[in-house]
Amino acid sequence: MSKRFDSSQQAWDLTSFHTDPDLVSQDIKVVLHRKTNMEALIKIIEENIPQLTSLNLSHNCIQRLDELSELVTKVPHLKALNLSHNDLKTEHELDKLKGLKLVELWLVRNPLCDLFKDRSSYVRSVFYSGLLQMFTRELMIGVDMQSVFCLFHRYYSVYDSGDRQSLLGAYHDEALFSLTTPYNIQNSSGSSLREYFKDSRNLKRTKDSTMRFRLLKHRRLNVVALLNELPKTQSTASILTDAFWTFSVVIDDKSKESIKAFSRVFITVPAVDSGLSIINDQLFIRLATTEQISRAFVAPAPTPSSNPVPTLTAPQQEMLSTFSLKSGMKLEWSLKCLQDNEWDLNQAQLFLFQTAGKIPDVAFLK
Repeated sequence: MSKRFDSSQQAWDLTSFHTDPDLVSQDIKVVLHRKTNMEALIKIIEENIPQLTSLNLSHNCIQRLDELSELVTKVPHLKALNLSHNDLKTEHELDKLKGLKLVELWLVRNPLCDLFKDRSSYVRSVFYSGLLQMFTRELMIGVDMQSVFCLFHRYYSVYDSGDRQSLLGAYHDEALFSLTTPYNIQNSSGSSLREYFKDSRNLKRTKDSTMRFRLLKHRRLNVVALLNELPKTQSTASILTDAFWTFSVVIDDKSKESIKAFSRVFITVPAVDSGLSIINDQLFIRLATTEQISRAFVAPAPTPSSNPVPTLTAPQQEMLSTFSLKSGMKLEWSLKCLQDNEWDLNQAQLFLFQTAGKIPDVAFLK
């Protein structure tokens, strides 16, 4: 069993444990869907590896999670649990895991997944069960970064247009929204952030539980109503990675004091139309630094090169085809963009997003 434990990651992989070669060679068959065997497993974890953070129980024919409820108290640091390819039939089994502070949960290829009419219903059920602190990649299969780029490009096009009512379609019916400004300047009446103070839910400043609840906007109508009340903006992407987005914002007047920076966290779920819906929106607004001000709104568009096309390696040819397909740009423009970004596909996608609206129509396939 020790061969399956990764001490550096505090992870234990018990996939298809009943077929473990070492056990089978000794004519031993341990089936984890049996109550006594699962109880023994929990005891081993409690006595030997209570710091376990990841447990993989996939492909073990598990039908019930009664014994796994012990993980809540005996394995308090568990963050990832893989129950895929088992025989869990109802979502009520998941109730037995409440109390675990999971970040990742895999349930694919369980009969309970067939009970949901679509993936969105499945995700909502798991989300509202209280099991997950955040959605896992497993729940987001089929959503590529290009879809995410498109969502936020459209979002900020509307957000900056002045008519934010159209953002209703971007939010889930049960969406939550919170706005926060820095604590150390929130009491300054002269701050250029003062227009945001009354809606700021900075928990260090807002001690009253009733006020905290009031400042947390619930349901998309209330979310968009507040967004409509916030100052007008003009945004430009300055940093974009897989993990987070940071934007510079300038209010209507042109003074440097009006330039803000903000970080925003969107949690999305699959929508019925196969797109994405924002279910949680956390906005943190602060004063822009000198460096952020100097970089605001500077993003030159790529131009195609007139030089002969160089000989490409097989991986580069594949990357070029992939990028052209995802971006919709012609090969020569896609090649120029990849070259300018040193053949880093993610960086090229970032650059394309940053220069949205500045690349001429001729660059794109008809």
